[in-house]
Formats: sequence, structure tokens, C-alpha cells
Amino acid sequence: MDSEAKKESTNHGVCAIHVDIYGPGKNVVKSQIYKSMVHRAPNTLTTIDKKEHSRKRRVLSHGFSDAALRNHEEAIIAQIQNFKLYAFQETDPSQGEWSSATNLAHWCDYLTFDIMANIVFGETYEMLKKAKYRYAIDAIEKSNVRISVLTQAPELSTWRLDRYLFTEAIKGRNMFIKFVNIVLRDRLKPTSAGRKDIFSLLIDAKDPETGKGFGMAELGAESTTLIVAGSDTSSTALAALFFYLCTNPKVHTSVCKEVRQTFTGEDEIRMGAKLNSCLYLRACIDEAMRMSPPVGSALWREVSAPGVTVDNLSIAAGCDVGTGIYSIHHNAEYFSQPFKYLPERWLAEKPGAGWERIEAGQGAYAPFSYGPRGCIGKGLAIQELMLTMAIMIFSFDFRIAQGQESLSGGGGGKHQGWGRHRADEYQLYDHITGAKNGPLVEFRVRNV
Repeated sequence: MDSEAKKESTNHGVCAIHVDIYGPGKNVVKSQIYKSMVHRAPNTLTTIDKKEHSRKRRVLSHGFSDAALRNHEEAIIAQIQNFKLYAFQETDPSQGEWSSATNLAHWCDYLTFDIMANIVFGETYEMLKKAKYRYAIDAIEKSNVRISVLTQAPELSTWRLDRYLFTEAIKGRNMFIKFVNIVLRDRLKPTSAGRKDIFSLLIDAKDPETGKGFGMAELGAESTTLIVAGSDTSSTALAALFFYLCTNPKVHTSVCKEVRQTFTGEDEIRMGAKLNSCLYLRACIDEAMRMSPPVGSALWREVSAPGVTVDNLSIAAGCDVGTGIYSIHHNAEYFSQPFKYLPERWLAEKPGAGWERIEAGQGAYAPFSYGPRGCIGKGLAIQELMLTMAIMIFSFDFRIAQGQESLSGGGGGKHQGWGRHRADEYQLYDHITGAKNGPLVEFRVRNV
């Protein structure tokens, strides 16, 4: 059976589909296509066997507990300060000057990569400050082109045909492997002992059920995947958030008012109840990820024998099933005006009490996937986005670069073709995670 014939999908009953495919205890496993992503050893993302995945995830969970997130906070704040310093030209607040245009697709990449490298390895590699290691980000983007095709057409790997079709992607993969070797070599030096990073937790952690930890190949696979997946998706979400705030003035005004009234100084902006009280900011983040999900395509699962029922549809063993996240997020059955950026859909206004959070489109919103294979770093990603945007809103005014509206990161008009004709939608290209360009943004220091 060819790969297209094996892929089954339906557009109705989205909530049921999520549960039937991705919920706990379902008669499916990760598709064989994930083997195309494996290098050296399978990781939590690519492991197919359910028991092995559970073992890996239990060990990995030590790095994402509430206590661990608190330990990461200062590392995140330090990189946000570097973002403020290096991402755009310093301006004189007394003159009210706007910075030159900054392509946030690049600078959000540098920020989130430095954050994740610091959290995972205790090193930043200073992407924000220097160009020395930025080739690693470009290498990831090139490599992802090949992988994204293989996840939809795995037969191209037969006789290694993909190596001839995607020569630049293979070069990118090899360049990234070179970078990974540098990272692991540095982290395993005796002088790196004692760091409070995820790598150190992974070295010491044991599965509470089996007592087994990670071998060296697994350590490398898990930690590098955390950096790539964690930085790439957070970067896309952050760039999309900047785009939607800049192109929706009323929303921008409302979220600025909330943040600037909640905090009296930048040093107050930390994880905790006060930041979590910024419900409109959280709604803006959720709506940006609904409109432009960092991972927008289907996460394929293979049906095990004797078969499975998905939303009352019988699927035979051996078929791949999945739901496209982008398509679900833009289904009018679950989200009214699905192509409009409306953070209010995530909130209800209580008379005299302000906003309260509601679950709009329950079961249809899945930027972090769903179930036992859902993103283990969801909590970290949300806190990272909340901290970054709250600090940027408190410290700066920002806008789409003047005269650059057509290059802001939107669709650009009908000349882009159907599906990319919406100028008010942040455009992504499905390369496993979302490849992006823009928005071009200008900043101005606030007089606080």
C-alpha cells in the first residue's frame, strides 16, 4: 500500500479525532516515518515503542518540573536582556527615536536558541551577540526541508534517493552534526561539572520504575532535540506574536495597557502569580499559536492490529492516521471567524471583575499536540513567551517598519497565490516546524 493510500483523514468530529488518535491507551503507535529523523539514537520525539517512550519521558520530566522551571528563570531573563541589547539599534528615549527595521524571524531564532542552549547545556553560544555559530540555525532549517518531505513521502528514502534530491539539506544536516559534536565535547569537559542544566539532570536521573538512566548516545539525542524543537517552535510563536500585535492596533493597545498597569518596574516581571494574571497577554499568545501554529501538519500515527475506530470510522491496521493542526485551528465549526486574530475568544469578561480565562474550541486547539506524546516543554514554552513579551512591552513601543508593510511577514496579497492571499496572516512554510520570514519591526525605548 503506497503512502498516500495509507493516510486516512476526516474533517468532522475534531475533538473525537484528537482523543481517538492521540489519547492515552489508543491502539496506535508513532508512524515508521519518524525513523527518518533518527541520528545515532532515537529520542523522545522519534521513539516508536510506547514502553521505551514512557521510560525516556519519565527521565526527561525531571528537567521540566515546576522547580526546574524556577531554576531556569534567570537564564531566560538574561537572554531577554541580550535580545533587548543586540536585536536593534539603541535609541535615545529623550529623542523618541525609532530603531532601524529588524527582521524578527532571525532575532527570535537567536534568542530562543540561546535560551534553550543555556537551559540544556549551561552555554548560550552567544547567537544574539556573535555570528560565529549562527550557521547552526541555518543548518537546521536546511535539514528540515528534507525531513519534512520524508514524513509525507517516506518512499523517497528508498535507495537513498533523498540524498540526491536534497543535497543542500544533507549538507545542512552534516553541518548541524558538526555543531552538536562541539556542544557535547564542551559539555563533557571536567570544567563543566556542577552546572544546574537539563543535561546534568539527565546524567543523574533514573527511571523511578526501572532504575535505568540515559546512555551517552541517548543523552546526545535527547538534549540536542530539546534545543532544536524547543528553540524552533518558540521562535516561530514569538515572531508570530510580534506580527499579530503590530498588525492589530486595538489588541496591541489592550495588551500594552494590561502589562504596563500590572508591573511598576521591569524587575517585577518574573514567573508567578503576577505574570499569570496577565490573562489578555496569555490570550494573545494562544491566538497567535492558533492562527500560525509552529507545527501545523499532521503528526502521523500507525494503526496497530486489529485496527482502530476514529470518530466512528473504522481504520485498518497498517494505515497512518493524523489530524492537521493548521486545518483544525482554522475550522469554523470550532472557531468563529477562524482567519481573524481575536484574542478575546479565549476570555470572558465578568462585570466588575475583568477577564477570566475560558477554553475556546475545546479539544480543537493543539499547538503542543495532545495526550501522552504531547510536548513535554509546554510549560517552559508558555513561560518563555510570557516573560519575553511582557518585558518587551514594558520596555518598548514597537510597530511594523514604516514603508515595509508588504514585507512585514503577512501574505502579501493575491500574487502569492490562494492560501497565501491574506496579508493579515503570518505566513509559515511546513518544514516539520514552521519556516518563516519577518516581521520587520521598529522599536522605541519607552520613557518609564
